[in-house]
Amino acid sequence: MTSMLGVVLTAVFLAAVTRAPAAPGEFDPCGYEAAGTLHLRTGPGTTRSSPGVLRAGDDVTVLRESGDWYRVRLDDRAREGLPAGTEGWAPKHDVEPLRCARADG
Repeated sequence: MTSMLGVVLTAVFLAAVTRAPAAPGEFDPCGYEAAGTLHLRTGPGTTRSSPGVLRAGDDVTVLRESGDWYRVRLDDRAREGLPAGTEGWAPKHDVEPLRCARADG
């Protein structure tokens, strides 16, 4: 009985201290863009294959995160030719939030 209590307490502790991945609604509402040249990846890691390149200013939507990586979808055709809607993984440090235009000036 004591070992079962230990397992339950450990599970509760881990659930409390482990940060869940952000839900899409928690990402910046203004959207994101590539901060520089980067290889989009088929998975979160530099050893994964690359379907193509993003350049600074290519707009993306962040779908989810995994560690230091974002799963993204291209909003428009990329400067290097990847079609709009292409999905892949990009390092977080290569993706930055867009600046929202303020309605009140």
